[in-house]
Amino acid sequence: MEIENIEKIHATGYQLKDAKFTVDTDFKFNVAGVKVEGKQGEVNNLPQWIGKILADNNLGSLDSPDMITELKQALSKEKMVGEYQLSTLDSLFYIKLKESMKSLNRDDFDRVESMMLELFRMRRGKIVKIADSIKLNSDIYNKLTVEESIFYKTIYENSKEFEKQILGDKK
Repeated sequence: MEIENIEKIHATGYQLKDAKFTVDTDFKFNVAGVKVEGKQGEVNNLPQWIGKILADNNLGSLDSPDMITELKQALSKEKMVGEYQLSTLDSLFYIKLKESMKSLNRDDFDRVESMMLELFRMRRGKIVKIADSIKLNSDIYNKLTVEESIFYKTIYENSKEFEKQILGDKK
């Protein structure tokens, strides 16, 4: 399966996860048998996608992670761990980051995108080096995002295939 398809699956899963929603204005909805209601001042756990719709309609605010701060921290950690080590990222890190970037103005978006690309390029280089020599294990897997784990497996398999082509069949 391609990275794009895997990312869509995980992005959908993320949208289905509950998030805290603080109600500013009373509301009551019943759409296709799904009942959602809230009273001013309440904090409800709602799926991300419902909370986003309610927030977009100024009925309250969705408590979403501050991904810009997380990005800055991830970039700092990645620089500190060294050339052959990976820091740990949440498996949905890039999915969450891209979702939060949708609400940024152009200048902020450009600045955040630049930081994201710096982190991406740094990690990509490390993944290529590590995947060229080590099969994916649980320690490495737990440090990678969904997209990165697919990239890692692809690099590892291609590297082994290339090695086989150069060395020939040893049987």
